[in-house]
Amino acid sequence: MTQDIHENKIPPETTNEINLADLIRQSWLKRRFILKVTGIFLLIGLFIALFSPVKYTAYCTVVPQSGKERSLGNLGGIAAMMGMNIGSLGMEEVLSPSVYPLIMKSVPFTREIMQTSIKVKKSEGKEINLYDYYTNSQYRPFNLIETIKKYTIGLPGVFGGRDDSHEQDDVSSDSVSFPVLSKKEAQVYKAIQKSLQLMHNQKEGYITISYSFPEAESSARLTDQIRKTLEKYVASFKSEKAEDNLAFVQQSFNDARIDFLEKQEKLASFQDANRKLTTASSRASEQQLKSEYDIALTIYNELAKQLEQAKIAVKETKPVLTVIEPVAIPVQKSAPKRSMIIIIFIFLGFVSGIGWILVNPLIYDLTQNVKYKR
Repeated sequence: MTQDIHENKIPPETTNEINLADLIRQSWLKRRFILKVTGIFLLIGLFIALFSPVKYTAYCTVVPQSGKERSLGNLGGIAAMMGMNIGSLGMEEVLSPSVYPLIMKSVPFTREIMQTSIKVKKSEGKEINLYDYYTNSQYRPFNLIETIKKYTIGLPGVFGGRDDSHEQDDVSSDSVSFPVLSKKEAQVYKAIQKSLQLMHNQKEGYITISYSFPEAESSARLTDQIRKTLEKYVASFKSEKAEDNLAFVQQSFNDARIDFLEKQEKLASFQDANRKLTTASSRASEQQLKSEYDIALTIYNELAKQLEQAKIAVKETKPVLTVIEPVAIPVQKSAPKRSMIIIIFIFLGFVSGIGWILVNPLIYDLTQNVKYKR
């Protein structure tokens, strides 16, 4: 009985370990099979490389304006003594570049880009907007690969997609409007976001905006329009902050003016009532009123300066995105990279052929074991 137990505990065989020499020998024996698989993948790669849509990518490099601290003079210290915090008045507020991608992904921003006027070969010199280009197939070049995808992988969407012939307006609720994309707008939105790219180099402090399009001149025009629209959104934020700052300073100035006039009237009334200061208490009261008057006068004068600066800040028009490298019409296409596609598919074919040689015996053994157990 002990002998039977030991016989049942025999360690499993390790003949399934991969031997490199055996792998090379098997690969050499099945070299024709590997070449056939590689050839099939090569043909697929050639098909994709030849029929993939051509794209041109235009670039633009800009440097965003950064917030700078403005000197408040003695106003900050005085305001602190009075229990006021006006530190935010000294900061020229601008949007952080890390927020730019969120702006460019927003629905209002993308909707503006949809209305960009472009000229394509199939429009025959007539200007169309980007929305018309993406929604009307007569303006786009024929794409064989996309057509095959549509009627193979995307076939359920062709028959199952709902009819959206009417455009959806923005939904309003309690006087608040929310943007709603129609089905066509959603498709255009995806196409724009897929072609649009923003790269932020935090170390060097510059931003690169690019857009890929089948035609070189239109890609340059779209890239420039995206830059202008982004600058408009950032400038709008800056002007809104400047107007809010002006309103705050104006209110602070009005309060300081009222306080100054009150202190001035109290001091004048006291001096008129006590022309002959004979007691120490009356002189102390006058000194206290005069000190309060001086402080109120200083705050009033400093806020008057800040008010003028805030008015100038609202009126001034500084560029918020300084163009370092303007948009140029691309000469060379950015896609498809045909040589890279062919190399990748040759590699995939070679690896797939060898992989099948390794996996095939395991599949055969597995099927034989299943048959044996039955």
